[in-house]
Amino acid sequence: MGNILKKVLILIIIFIFSYSARADLGFGLIVGEPTGITLKSRTGSSNDWIFNLGLKSHYGGVRFDGIYTFNFPQAFNSRDFELYAGVGAVIGLGDGDGFFKEKHKRDDDLGLGVKGIMGVNFKPSKKFEVFLELGPLVGITNGVGADIEGALGFRFYP
Repeated sequence: MGNILKKVLILIIIFIFSYSARADLGFGLIVGEPTGITLKSRTGSSNDWIFNLGLKSHYGGVRFDGIYTFNFPQAFNSRDFELYAGVGAVIGLGDGDGFFKEKHKRDDDLGLGVKGIMGVNFKPSKKFEVFLELGPLVGITNGVGADIEGALGFRFYP
């Protein structure tokens, strides 16, 4: 499984960097599920791509989330706050607790899941944002189940 993990991570990194060359890309940290780094590509419309890479998630030792979001900037009648919702896929690789931590410990498995999120961005400037999000994760392989996840984080836009 170690070689497969390395190949998948290399492909993910190549994809993100090739995509970021032609998009407005923000980067930062996310704490919660997953805990790690977060990237957000502004598409120029009211939709975005969010990519999270986390370590030691309940859904794998290494976890990659790819989420397409729909933004609702007028939801709060504020230029600093923005509501968003999205749906995407989750790939978990390596050891993980699964959804039922005490019963179904996963070892060196590939976990695939579907994730939905609802969140709020606080944008005090065009170069910085703080976000809070919550949503379900439904595992469809190795550790089938569902969980509600939450995360808090920030991103910088160079």
